[in-house]
Amino acid sequence: MSAATSTPVVTSPGRRPRYLAIAVTAAQQAVAYRINTVAGIIGNFFWIAILYYLWRAAFAETTRIGSFTWSEMRTYILLAFGLNALIGFPTASRMMYAIRTGDIVIDMVRPLNYLRTQLAQVAGAAVLEGVTSFTIILALGIGVVQILPPASPFAAVLFVISVAMGFVTKFLFVFLVALLCFWTINAVGLNWAQLAVVNVLSGTLVPIELLPGWLRPVAEWSPLRGIVATPVGVYLGQDTGWDLTLMLGLQASWLVLLWTAADRAWPRAFRAVEIQGG
Repeated sequence: MSAATSTPVVTSPGRRPRYLAIAVTAAQQAVAYRINTVAGIIGNFFWIAILYYLWRAAFAETTRIGSFTWSEMRTYILLAFGLNALIGFPTASRMMYAIRTGDIVIDMVRPLNYLRTQLAQVAGAAVLEGVTSFTIILALGIGVVQILPPASPFAAVLFVISVAMGFVTKFLFVFLVALLCFWTINAVGLNWAQLAVVNVLSGTLVPIELLPGWLRPVAEWSPLRGIVATPVGVYLGQDTGWDLTLMLGLQASWLVLLWTAADRAWPRAFRAVEIQGG
């Protein structure tokens, strides 16, 4: 009579989803290079201080500029730079560096979607640098500058949704610009150009309604307004009813179009790449 023997089944511990692991690694790198993180946060506060005092001087002679009171404008300034800080990861510079050094080959042979990989890295960095900056800016705004609260609880919920869409919108725009590095090899000019375009057309530097002439309608229908102008407008209750539906619908539509364009563009960029090295 023989005793039956059984082989224990060995199960491996569960692994993190691939893109979550990439996001976690990016967050850890932000911690490791905390000097860069702190420098980014300080830079945001520098620009906030400049704009704050410029607009305060402008409101010294009037109670309203456009549709904004001083309390609404200072709320706008704080929120605008807080939102812009949520995605300060140098996507274009990092992609350009990878092309010039040949490290892009590593991304080309990985069994991963390049677009989703870059988004995961940006999201991981934003968890530390972006959220930290935004939290500090909000604390400063509430405790020192006395910014206005959301127009309503419903506006607060829609604000969070709009911020999430704006985050991905800015990433996709920067990603598409960065893909041009595969053809131009030099990203310095592209970097400066996209920074200027984002800051103006998103409403970060100046509210869109105060932009001059032809530039205002361009900004109003641009996908970049979803980064700052749309979320802040929702927060302040400037957009209501049909206008609110239109703005959020426009933001979501641009998000889908940009994602589709980016997902189709990066494989073509990979085919065009030339490795510089030796």
